[in-house]
Amino acid sequence: MALAVLTAYRAAVMAFLGTAALFLACASSAWAAPGDLDPTFGGVGKVTTPFSTRPGDGATVYAVAVQPNGKIVAAGTAFRSPQNGASSGSDFALARYNVNGSLDTSFGGVGKVTKDIGGGEDYAYAVVVQPDGKIVAAGSAEVNAANANTRFTLVRYNPDGRLDSGFGTAGVVSTDFFGTENIATSVALQADGRIVVAGYTHDGIGRRFALARYSVDGSLDASFGTGGKLTTSFFGFDDGATGVAVQADGKIVASGWADPGGANVQFAVARYNADGSLDASFGTGGKVTTDFFGVNDVGWALLLQGDGKLVVAGLVLPSGFGTDLYALARFNPDGSLDTSFGGGGKTTLSFSFGYQRSLAAALQPDGKILAVSWGVDGSTGFDVFSLARFNSDGSVDLGFGNAGRVITNVLGSQNEAYALAVQGDGRIVAAGSAFDPSRSLGVFALTRYDAGALNSPAVLSSLLFNPASVVGGTSSTGIVTLTAAAPAGGALVSLLNNSLVASVPASVTVPQGATTATFSVSTTPVGANTTATVTGSYNGVSRAGTLTITATAPPPPAGVTLTVQATGRGGEGVVSSPAGVNAKVGTLSAASFAANTVITLSATNNRDVIWSGSCSSGGNKAKSCTFTIKANSSVTANVQ
Repeated sequence: MALAVLTAYRAAVMAFLGTAALFLACASSAWAAPGDLDPTFGGVGKVTTPFSTRPGDGATVYAVAVQPNGKIVAAGTAFRSPQNGASSGSDFALARYNVNGSLDTSFGGVGKVTKDIGGGEDYAYAVVVQPDGKIVAAGSAEVNAANANTRFTLVRYNPDGRLDSGFGTAGVVSTDFFGTENIATSVALQADGRIVVAGYTHDGIGRRFALARYSVDGSLDASFGTGGKLTTSFFGFDDGATGVAVQADGKIVASGWADPGGANVQFAVARYNADGSLDASFGTGGKVTTDFFGVNDVGWALLLQGDGKLVVAGLVLPSGFGTDLYALARFNPDGSLDTSFGGGGKTTLSFSFGYQRSLAAALQPDGKILAVSWGVDGSTGFDVFSLARFNSDGSVDLGFGNAGRVITNVLGSQNEAYALAVQGDGRIVAAGSAFDPSRSLGVFALTRYDAGALNSPAVLSSLLFNPASVVGGTSSTGIVTLTAAAPAGGALVSLLNNSLVASVPASVTVPQGATTATFSVSTTPVGANTTATVTGSYNGVSRAGTLTITATAPPPPAGVTLTVQATGRGGEGVVSSPAGVNAKVGTLSAASFAANTVITLSATNNRDVIWSGSCSSGGNKAKSCTFTIKANSSVTANVQ
């Protein structure tokens, strides 16, 4: 009996502890602060993946993408060390992770794959997931182990990690520009499935922006540039593209850095038409450069907002300043700096680290901007991931981490972050490499952070008109208002009009960060008062507004003139009703009246009058004479 009681007691205690543990786990997740590591990812918010067991080998993530199903694709390079008699080199390396951070074994059988392109140094710097689930990795590869000249290199994988034999040659495409250095740093997909790759090449004088566009099968698209390729120089020295994006209108934007000479590197942006020609409506001849501090300003990442504005993120080094600063610049669609962002379109942030090495950036659904790099933490001397978050106006988000900053030590003393992505639920994935001291090799390193409560999604609050009533043929202004600030890219409010006498646009966009937008309403003249109802819809909520349109007032009648000549008894006169005519006997009096006015003429002192002309008494005496004046008229009044 005692044993049974003890067993029951022990079971109850264990059940309580299990419930408490579950409560604490849920509470921990619920109470996570923005910037905290997400313990549902790898157990501690961190995941590492080796690609070798040999000491001295290594692996680095340079790009990361999140699939629609939440799985995470990391692309980079696996390095082979020459130790132990092995040949040195590096290969394209990809790994795919489940939502919880475990390797997805449906990809490559073990969750990771490598591809040796030519036996030399191969680097995957960019990755994108196609709508069909195929994965395109882009970077550079040496021609072979004996030829260090590099080529733009693309590798496409099927969703299961196998090479796509329908792409290029056995899944691989290589492109040369000038025979020597050709490095692809970024990749983007067009809506039609064509692939745009940007980076840089060396033309024998200096580096240049280099772009290539490929058809779905990996062949160069001859409708782009010259034979599918183009290069762009800014100052004639060294230029390099590190980011590329395709706008909704098909125009292509590339960003990076340009050196005007004298070690004064600047942010650089170029926009191209769909055929690869520079877009003259952007900046000066399709190009824009931006200087921060006149020394070393390198744009590393490009973000395209839904409202057409562009954010370039990078690192800048002020003269005499011992550390790099995170730097963001936002440009309007015409290439001018957006002065509503930061200070005059630019903003910077310091981590007080040693020199930063690279930078990646991403947009949150609520318009906030994330940037990650790595540098030496002065308090430990270790290289650490360094993540920052900015509000959509360029100010530092002080509610994220420690005053907008988060540093993470993944494994020991060497941690390098090169990639950043935002999941559909807002959680933040940073990736790069770490050195695993227990195995003496470098590994893929990924971290995931809690983003905090994202701003409540905006919905439509009201649709009003100012003025609310107009005369037909005139105009009014419609005003839509959201419950919260519009997200990144703005809020597209659709408009439905039920009236044939009012015209409104099909939609109006509330700019990112704003809560209101206006649109013009034109009306046509109407014969009777009526109303027009316009219904706006956004994010599942509709609101209607009513505009009153009143009949157009008739034009005032044309003026006509009445002339009265008074004769007869002296001292008398003739007057009119309505007033206007006042003719003394022996004189003329003229007055203007609206056409179709009813006029009554009479003599003073109630005298009889013989009326003739436009108002006649037929030769008889009459004290008054009434008629409707339709045109210029004259009357003679003989006062008796």
